[in-house]
Amino acid sequence: MSRNYSCLIVDDEKPAHQVIASHIAKTKGLVHQGSVYNGKEAILILSKQNFDIVFLDIEMPLLKGIEVLELLEKKPAIIITTAFSHFAFDAYQNDAVDYLLKPITLQRFNKAITKAKAYCNHVNHLPHKTITIPLKVGRQIQHIALSEIKYLQSTGNYVKVFLISNVNAIVAYGSLINLLKQLPESTFLQVHKSFIVNKNFISETGKELIIMKCDTKIPVGRRYELLVSSSEVAN
Repeated sequence: MSRNYSCLIVDDEKPAHQVIASHIAKTKGLVHQGSVYNGKEAILILSKQNFDIVFLDIEMPLLKGIEVLELLEKKPAIIITTAFSHFAFDAYQNDAVDYLLKPITLQRFNKAITKAKAYCNHVNHLPHKTITIPLKVGRQIQHIALSEIKYLQSTGNYVKVFLISNVNAIVAYGSLINLLKQLPESTFLQVHKSFIVNKNFISETGKELIIMKCDTKIPVGRRYELLVSSSEVAN
């Protein structure tokens, strides 16, 4: 049975919206469900509404397309739509499924849609995340319960993982960005380039600072302020 794929257009130029909307209307199975005109609007709508496919411009006011990609915890199928070819590496490094150069032909559009549908179908069939996360600590792999993690802090090639049951942090080899991919976005939130917090352990939130229930103060990076303000956290 065929399904419909909801689409969001993110671009600061109306002609670009018109072209992409026209291509969507001509393509079976696609439904145009949203249009926004800058990166901040994109983050806000994606924090509140689910889309299958997002057509994302690069050069936009407030937040550029690559910054939007980097900020998204849960990524729909992202198709970059831009007049500039030199952002392709950064786009693919941040899990874009395709990269369309303007002007976008219907034929090239359809090739990108084939990739986007495959991505959506793969994500929908992934098994649910387990309640533990494997961490490389020294020469061993330790499986840590997600419910035990209060927050994580990046320190170079390592990540400090602060737990309820440990006074001292576990120091695990790896990067914060790779760990974030393994953590459920419903519970964990990146608030700074060096910090991920468990929402269940947040006591207070502010524009520049988060206070955890253990009284630890976590800084909020400027580029993450919008994510923090739009995210639902437990108090």
